[in-house]
Parts: sequence; structure tokens; C-alpha cells
Amino acid sequence: MAYEHGKITDDGIARIREAIGHTFTGRQPWRTEVTRDAIWHLAHAIGDLSPLYTEEEYAKKTRWGRLLCPGVMLNTMDVLRAPGSAGLPEGLPGVHAIWSGSHYEWERPLMLGDRVTSECYLKEVVEKESRMSDGRTIYQTYEAKYRDREGTYIGKRSDTYMRVDRVKAKEKSVYHEAGRLAHWTPADIDRFQQEYRAERRTVERWWEDVRVGDDLGRIIKGPLTPTAEIAFESFFGIYLVGNLVASRLLDKHPMLMVPNEQGVPEPPQRVHWDNKFTQDTLGLPGAYDLGLERCAWMCHLVTNWVGDDGWLVSIDARYRRFNYLGDVTWCRGRVVEKFVDERGRALVRCAIEAVNHLDEVTATADAVASLPTRS
Repeated sequence: MAYEHGKITDDGIARIREAIGHTFTGRQPWRTEVTRDAIWHLAHAIGDLSPLYTEEEYAKKTRWGRLLCPGVMLNTMDVLRAPGSAGLPEGLPGVHAIWSGSHYEWERPLMLGDRVTSECYLKEVVEKESRMSDGRTIYQTYEAKYRDREGTYIGKRSDTYMRVDRVKAKEKSVYHEAGRLAHWTPADIDRFQQEYRAERRTVERWWEDVRVGDDLGRIIKGPLTPTAEIAFESFFGIYLVGNLVASRLLDKHPMLMVPNEQGVPEPPQRVHWDNKFTQDTLGLPGAYDLGLERCAWMCHLVTNWVGDDGWLVSIDARYRRFNYLGDVTWCRGRVVEKFVDERGRALVRCAIEAVNHLDEVTATADAVASLPTRS
């Protein structure tokens, strides 16, 4: 069987399916330990400056006794997106990948000093028709499970990617809208600045006090910029490479690369900060964020709400629309269920949305959080 560059073919799909359940070997995770620096960098990449992440003396006085870490750090602690690899998803060279969903579960919060090992594999391959490219679409789901240095299970994640033919996507241009990219006035920026200044997080929240229908409030993110995208992506490592590392990546995966305007091959990650490249490659209005970024933002909304002693147990996120450079996003949510599970944990289930300045829902999520009880 042989791949046809940039095309979704029966042979290509068959070869991908042969890898279902297989683990990945010979790769080095981008990160294996939760360090102070790693926590600090991730908190700043997301824009979540909770004192649980940034103030060690504050964290020591909580039930945790040490710094916590945003849970999406798990994404850096396996070899699914290891530097020097083709990244995810694998197979079908030249066929574009768009993050369409993420699911995370945590047995407990990630904490300073955690050493993490993982096992990971391709979980599922599903074929569907595509509105974006007017043809075949493949959805590839990868899963990773994580353990601490004692071998205790601490959580898992799965991510799903949609594969589309770039040429057909550009020809179809389903999402092309003239003038779609946002432009803002100094007065607009001042308004956004006021919202950022007004952001507050809960210190204490008890399960007994929560009611179904309670509002989680909202937080603002954006306007999205190339700088913000690179800040976020640099934490996760995968394609931000140069010199010898880039040369080796080109040798190993030549069909992954796309020549830039100066003829130099680069990974397709430029779709996240280069408007013209994205317009020319996919026929979209401009560059767009990674789905994981909005997942991290929706996690931020929940962790702001649960207080110092609560924690996020799981989140199941779906990325519905593109979030383009210049877009402003508000994450909002409400409590839809309150229950005690079979393990005796006092939990709440929340429905979360990411909504842009055009009042379009660009992502949704179901999140479950554990809260302390007075009893």
C-alpha cells in the first residue's frame, strides 16, 4: 500500500487502522516532571494566574500543601505529540488535521513534584462525510493514560482530530467570509481591559451551597493574536523547532512540511498565526487557534469557580467553529447536576460554552468538579 500525498484514500485509511491499539516507542516526552517553572510557564500561556499556580506560600496553606498545576499539562507528558515526530494525527501525509475534541479525566490535581509516565495509543478511526471539503473526512482519536512515580493512576486524556483534503477545503471555502477578521478600536481595547481587570476567582465554595442552575460567571480571552498563539504553543513543544531539529524532521517526514514564501519547508503549524498562509492553504478567513487552547480556557472558568479546595475531575470539550486571530472569546457556564458518586465524592456537573464577539458558540464542554463538604 502507498500513500497518495494530500489525499484520503482507502489504502491510507487501512494503514492507519492497522495501528489501532499500538503503543508508540522510541520517543521522548516534551516534559516528564511538574516543576515550578513548568507551572509558571503554563499559567502564563493560558492566562490563568491563580495563586494556586503562582504563589507557593499561598498554596502551602491550602488542603494541597503545595503548588497545583493546570491539568492540561498532561498533554506534554506523553509521546503522542513528541518533538521530532510527525505529531498527531499520523498517517495520510499532506492531509490537514483540525482538532475537533478533547476529553480529560484527573484522579487528583497535578501537583508540584509529580513525575509522570504514560502509555498511549491510537484508539479509534472513524470515516464521515465532510461539509468543509465536500468529500471524505477521517476522525482519528488518540488516548493516553498517566501514572505518578509510585505507579498510581492519575488520569487520562483523549484527543480527536478531523482530517481534510487541503485542496478540496480551499476550493469549497465553506468558512470563507469577506471581512470576517475582527478589527478593534482603542475604545474596544479599553473595554476588554476593564473586563480583565474585573476578573475574580472564588476562594471558598461548599457543595451544600450549590444549586442546579447556578451561574459560573464568565471570563474573557483575547483578542487572539499571533503572539498569544506562539506563547501557548511553545509550552507544548511539538512543531516549534529549527536548525538541526527541523532538518531531522524534514528528513523523517518530508511530506509534513509546506514551503514558506521564501521556499523554506516549515510544519503546517503556521495556520495558527499566519493569516495569508491559512487563506492560501485552506481557504479560511485567517489563522485560528488550537482547540486545546479553548479547552484550557474552559478549564480556567471552572477552576476559578470551584475555589481553593475544589478541583476539576473531568472535561469533555467539542470545538464547534474556528476561533480566528482577532476574535474575542468569553467562557461561561452553569451547573446542570449535583450528585454524590459511588466513591462518595461530592460532585457538580457543569455545561460550558466558549462564545465569540459575534455571539457564535465556538466550543462547548461538559465538566465535572469535586467540591468540599461541610460534613
